[in-house]
Order: sequence, then structure tokens, then C-alpha cells
Amino acid sequence: MAGLKVHAAVAAAAALLSLQAGARAAEPEDDDADEAAAKAEAGKPGGDACIDEDVKADLFAKRKQRTSRERLFQQTNRHELALRFGYYESDTFDGSYETHLGDIPYVSKVPYLRAVPMTGIVAFSYGYHMTEDFAVEASAALTRLASHGGPELERTFMVLEGKPRRQLMFDADLIWTLAHAKMRFGGSITHLDFYLAAGGGVVDSAISSGIAGNGGFGLKFFLGHAFAIRLDLRDHVFQQELLSETFVVNDISATLGLSLFLPTRE
Repeated sequence: MAGLKVHAAVAAAAALLSLQAGARAAEPEDDDADEAAAKAEAGKPGGDACIDEDVKADLFAKRKQRTSRERLFQQTNRHELALRFGYYESDTFDGSYETHLGDIPYVSKVPYLRAVPMTGIVAFSYGYHMTEDFAVEASAALTRLASHGGPELERTFMVLEGKPRRQLMFDADLIWTLAHAKMRFGGSITHLDFYLAAGGGVVDSAISSGIAGNGGFGLKFFLGHAFAIRLDLRDHVFQQELLSETFVVNDISATLGLSLFLPTRE
């Protein structure tokens, strides 16, 4: 009986040692499996790799600079009303520095208003901004034709009947903002746009009546969230008729204006 007990104890001890050895052998395998799973998870697109936080922040900042276009003044889906004044240089007649309210149809019948002076060209425009880069604009402009030349232009004076004659221009243009920029003016940062304009319309005067085209460029300086100061330079191309002769002229206008954007809040 004593021998049987000894053999049973030895067998139990051997079984216990074998279980402990198997557990120790299984632990490295489990550790290897966990490490492989962690590496696979880190390699996934959304996995968190061991990257220094400063390096990660720098990478995200550069990525934002490449993809974001945050602007102080948003124009998309907004309406722009602009009133512009300036100088009109005629190809055939004198440059126009001054007009009067009396040159506007129906205003000429008001005694006190018709003598009020204005600049050589006055224009009112309405624009709709489809995106930050593209807009459509319709405008109406008024200027006057005058000539104070020598005797060789006597026949031209007869065309104008010896007095300034008004000229009306109606245009529809496509506006393309070529560049959005900013500049330091004094102690503040001013945002501005550089844009190109091209389109067509009609012109109406004593010696012109028909289709006209125009093209040019401009600058727009933004003030707050609803106003902008704009500078425009346009070339107006149309036909004039003098003494039964028809020819094409290139008249230049340079204007300074103020724009109001609606709604006033972006």
C-alpha cells in the first residue's frame, strides 16, 4: 500500500509540472499574438501610431493650409448694389469730367435738380455672386459728349448741335475674380479682390444706337461685412456715325464706387 501511495504522488507531481510548463509555453505565444494584433490595428487608416504630438500638430497645420480657404468677407449667394462715379474718355470727343443731374431722363424737367453737377460718368450696377470667384452684373451708366476743338471740328459741332449731348449705356457682364488677397494698410489688414469683367449691351446717344461690348478689370477693397470700395477701368467698344460715316470707337471709363452687399450679414 505504501508503494502505491508513493507512485500516485509521483504521478500527480509529474502532471502538475507538465501543466505549469504548458502554461509558460502558452504565455509567449499569447504575447506575440497580442503584439501582432496591436501592430495591425495601428497600421489601419484610423489607427493611432506612435507619433510625437508636436510633429502631428505640424502635419495637421500644413494640411489645413493646403485645403482650407477661410475668408473674412464671404460673397457667395449675396447681392451687390454699387454706385460709381468717374471720368469718361471719348475716342471722338472731349474727355468728360462733369455731367449734371439734368442729363438724366425726366430729371431735366425739375428746375433746381437739373443744375446739380456730377462727375463725367455715373453708373449704377446690380450684381449676383454665384460663387466666391464668379458673378453676373447688370449696369446702367450716364455720360455726356462734348467738343471744344478748333475750326477743323466745326462739322462735329453741328452733329452735337453746339451743346453737350447725353449718352446712356446699359451692360450685362460676367465677373471673374482672379485673385483674393490682403494687404497691410496702416495698422490693420485689408482684404481685397482683383477681378476681370467682360460683356455686352447697348448704347444710346445722338450719334450712336446699337450693340456695344465692354471689358476691363477692377479692384475691390472690403470694409466690414457689408461694404466695399471698388475701382473699375473699362473699355467700351461700339459704333458711332458721323456725317454718314460709321466707325468703331474705343471709349475708356475709370470709376470709383461704393458697394453694398445684401444680406448685410453673411
